[in-house]
Amino acid sequence: MSDEERVVSWLEENYKGLILGIIIGLSTLYGYKAYISSENSSQLELSRQYDLAIVQYNSGKIESILKFSKDNIIQNPKNIYTSLANLYSAKEMYAQSNYEEAYLFLDHIITYSPDAEIQSLAKYRKAKLLIEQEVYDDADLLLGEEPINYQHLELKGDLYLIQKKYLEAINFYNEALTYSVTPNERKNIIAKINLIK
Repeated sequence: MSDEERVVSWLEENYKGLILGIIIGLSTLYGYKAYISSENSSQLELSRQYDLAIVQYNSGKIESILKFSKDNIIQNPKNIYTSLANLYSAKEMYAQSNYEEAYLFLDHIITYSPDAEIQSLAKYRKAKLLIEQEVYDDADLLLGEEPINYQHLELKGDLYLIQKKYLEAINFYNEALTYSVTPNERKNIIAKINLIK
C-alpha cells in the first residue's frame, strides 16, 4: 500500500470527523465574534447613557445620574460606568444628608468594582463619612490595619487624632509622608504632626 493509498484510506475513514470538526470550529469562532460584538455594543450604549447622565448632572439635574446608578446596580453591577455613576450618586446623597443611600452606592463600588483605584476612592469617601458621623470603629475597620495609599494613611491618622490616640496618629502621618505627595499635601500632613507635638 502506497502513501497515497494510505492517505485516501485515512480520509475515507475520518472525513465525517474532519467535517464535523471544521463546522464546530467555525461555529465557535463566529459565536465568539458575535458575543464580543454584542459586549462592545452594550458597553458603547452604557457609555452613551452615562455621558448623557453626566451632562444632565453638570447642568444641575441629578435625576438622570441617580436613575442610571440604580438601574445599572442591578443590570450591570460590575461595569465601570456603574461604579463611576455611583460615585456621583453617593456625592449627591451626601449633599442631601441621605447618608444611608450614600453608603449603599459606596458599598456597591467597594463590593463590585473591578477597578482597584475606584474601590480605593469609594473606601476613602465612606471612611470620611463614617468619621464625620463619629462611627470610628467602622471607619477604622474599613481602612484596615495596613492602608493601601497615602490618602488612607492620612485619614487613618486623622481618625486617631480625633480619638486622641496621638502616637498612632503620628505614626500614620509619618508613613503617609513616605509616599510621593504634592508639596501642599506634605505641608498639611506636617502641620497635623506639629499640631500634636
